[in-house]
Amino acid sequence: MLAATRRRRLYLVRHGHVSYFDANGRPLPPLHVELSSQGLSQVRSLAAAMDEIRIDRIICSDLARARQTAQILAERIGPQLAPEARPAWREIRAGRLREVPAERLEAELAYAYDRAAQDDAGFVGGENFADFARRILDALQELLADPGWDSALVVSHDAVNRVLLCWAAGTDLGAMSAFEQDTACLNIVDVDWDGDQALRRLIRAVNFTAYDAVKTTADLTVMERIFRDYRSDVK
Repeated sequence: MLAATRRRRLYLVRHGHVSYFDANGRPLPPLHVELSSQGLSQVRSLAAAMDEIRIDRIICSDLARARQTAQILAERIGPQLAPEARPAWREIRAGRLREVPAERLEAELAYAYDRAAQDDAGFVGGENFADFARRILDALQELLADPGWDSALVVSHDAVNRVLLCWAAGTDLGAMSAFEQDTACLNIVDVDWDGDQALRRLIRAVNFTAYDAVKTTADLTVMERIFRDYRSDVK
């Protein structure tokens, strides 16, 4: 590492498990869904695994599930810190599922990230991937431009972390589908920062889940599980 370069660490966490649909498969309001009992347990397991970590700042999406996750982690690893909720870190916005033709539903939902690199592609008919990535990378640039920290915890969402991992790996958004982000997962990225630019990005860990470290229960992808939950008749 060059003498003038400052190595900074990002702990990137996805929120714990939530139920996005009611018992009849109807979508719940995404701004307000909270952690399920399973999600609370997952986040507490992660908090215990991160017990020895030192952090200077906690940033989170302002959506309820991210704020809950950040608060549980803060109580264990940063009780002196107040999580800073920011709307810029919100999840990518989906379109209306009921407007997706039935014959297109699996392709649009279960394989939602496969077209992320296409200029005109949106997430399930909603927010454009390129616009979303600019929003997230602008938020990251703002965070990195603040010299007041060396180690930061960022608690957000599935697609947010995928964009950040694409950035860290130096790939375009076509790699989003490869970076699985299970609920309450942890990613670790080091950034060699000099002045106002990142000279190097080092990926230390991806999609670590303290409650299932070797992924014995991870047989479906994140989006396949959401598709299955929406279409309860699909096995």
